[in-house]
Amino acid sequence: MGDFKTYNTSGGFDQYLYYQVGDVIVARNGVQGKIVNEISDKLKEDFHGSLPMYSNTSKVYFKKSDEGDHSIEQARIYKYRKVAYDFDWGHAHENFRKGIVHVHEWHYNSKGKWVRARTPRGLNIDEIKEYGELIKLANPNVKFRYF
Repeated sequence: MGDFKTYNTSGGFDQYLYYQVGDVIVARNGVQGKIVNEISDKLKEDFHGSLPMYSNTSKVYFKKSDEGDHSIEQARIYKYRKVAYDFDWGHAHENFRKGIVHVHEWHYNSKGKWVRARTPRGLNIDEIKEYGELIKLANPNVKFRYF
């Protein structure tokens, strides 16, 4: 778990910048995710850091909130070990209230840099089918729609 500077395309990293918190969360469809935290936060357990840009073996990493009860507030989805989507619900964003999942897609911008889209969208049906149970296991209070 790390960033571009420590990433090895053949697998693993030169240096690991994150550590796993608790057990792996596994949905009935086999999709699983790990709660991770930045090593710099290890002694504080304040969960202030962000999620890694690259994964090693996991398709989903979760981030805990740095406030309140430290409930899980974000899932990051990886394709071919590189971040592809952020599923956020720990904050309000445009038309999405706090607690309702909104999605930021990652893409190459006009300068060829891998960036997160500013404008969020809701989860689509396929994403709910694939990740919905896993997200609910991570945070039972999350909602996928306004109703």
